[in-house]
Amino acid sequence: MLNTALGRGGEKLGLQCVAATVAGLTGVQINYAASVKFDGVVKMTTAVGGVTVCLATPLIDPNTDPPLNITKAGNHTFVGAEAGAFLRTRHGVGFGGDTARISNQQVFMSALMRKIVNGGTLSNPVKLYSLATAALQNVQKSSSLDTGTLVKIATAVKSIGLDNIVFLQYPSLDDPTNPNRLIPDSNGVSALKAALASNQAIQLSPDSLGQSATLNTTPAASPAASPTAKPSARPSASNPKTPTPSQATAVLPGTATGQNASQETCTAKKTY
Repeated sequence: MLNTALGRGGEKLGLQCVAATVAGLTGVQINYAASVKFDGVVKMTTAVGGVTVCLATPLIDPNTDPPLNITKAGNHTFVGAEAGAFLRTRHGVGFGGDTARISNQQVFMSALMRKIVNGGTLSNPVKLYSLATAALQNVQKSSSLDTGTLVKIATAVKSIGLDNIVFLQYPSLDDPTNPNRLIPDSNGVSALKAALASNQAIQLSPDSLGQSATLNTTPAASPAASPTAKPSARPSASNPKTPTPSQATAVLPGTATGQNASQETCTAKKTY
C-alpha cells in the first residue's frame, strides 16, 4: 500500500501521499515526514559507526547487492554497502519474502536505537547535530522538518525509554483469496488506533516476534545506559524484556508482530 501511494504521488507528491496513507491507517495526524532510500540508510549507518546485529544463523543471500556471505553466526557489525544489503535481504532471513524482511529490519532498527540511546549520542549535542545533519542530507523530507526540529524529536526520544519504542508490522492476516497477500486484521487495527488516539504505551503479545527474529539469550555487554534511559533486565525465555501491562498500556493481539527496542534479538534463517 505504501509503495502504491509513493508511486502514485510521484517524485513531487509521493511523500505527501505516503503520510496521508499512514494517517489513514493509524488515525494519527502526521506533522513531519521523511523518506530515505537504501543509499541514504548506508550513509547514516556509516555516520553512527555501523550497527552490530546478532546473527543466530549464517546469513547468505547471493541476490543482494553486494551479495551477503556471512558464514558464521554471532555478532556482526554492518556498515556501508553491506548494511544496505542486510536491510534488503529477503531470502537470507526468516522463511523468505517481504514479512521476513520487515522482521529483519526491526532487528536492525532496534539494535540501532540501542546504540544511539545507550551510546550517549542523544546526550552529546555535537554527535546529535552531526547525525541529524547526515540524516537530512540523505532523505526527502517535508518542508516542516529541519535540523533543529529533528534534534528536538531525538531529544524527546531520549526520555521515552527503549521499552516504549516499538517496531511493529501492521496487524494483518493471510488473505483467504490470495496466498501472496495480507489483509488488515480489523480487531488488531482497532486496538492499535485506540491506543494511539489515547496516547497509551503499546505492548505486543507474548511470542509475537517477527518471523526473522529470535531472542538473544546471551547478549553482549552494552555501554552504560544514559541517565534518562530505562534500565533493562537480561532477556531470557521467561523474560523477553517487555514492559508489564498496566492501565496505561495497550496490549495488541498476536496479528501485530515485532519487538520493542530494548529486546535484544538475533536474525535467523528458518525453514518450514
